[in-house]
Amino acid sequence: MASGGAFFRRLLVVIKQTAFEEYSQLKLRGQAPKALRWKRLESRYLSHKECVENLLTILKANNVAFSCVNRVELDRQHLADVDLVVAVGGD
Repeated sequence: MASGGAFFRRLLVVIKQTAFEEYSQLKLRGQAPKALRWKRLESRYLSHKECVENLLTILKANNVAFSCVNRVELDRQHLADVDLVVAVGGD
């Protein structure tokens, strides 16, 4: 990556939701499937979270202008004036 993010003026980081996050919301409403492997889902969630944090740290360290949006909230307005879209996360 060039110093100061010379290749891209502005990045959009699209952060996907993990199954752990989705099923946790369902669990709060009593709608989650009973046969879930919660420890495995949580482990994947923690890996996802670490990956997102690492990416954002790298972008900041290289002075890259970026914004983040959750995948479920993504719409056309987020894509205006963006040079690169980076999707990260999920299972």
